[in-house]
Amino acid sequence: MKKKPNLILLSLFWSMLLALGMTLIGFLHQAPGDLTDTAQGGVAWSRVLFLFFGWFVFSEIVMLIGGLLYIGSSRLRRGPKG
Repeated sequence: MKKKPNLILLSLFWSMLLALGMTLIGFLHQAPGDLTDTAQGGVAWSRVLFLFFGWFVFSEIVMLIGGLLYIGSSRLRRGPKG
């Protein structure tokens, strides 16, 4: 018996991976003071977490909308039952 994959957990995993990648890219292209604290000279972790969660929520919304569009289009292609 094959176990079906949990699509919600799969989308959460990919959203987390995309958010992590986009947060790391955020460190490459930043103005002074965007993700660093100029007074302390270190990383402003609250800004980094805010950026990560922003990317996470955005990518999860995009994946859920894409999944709903895929389900809707596959049901439309199948036609009416009967």
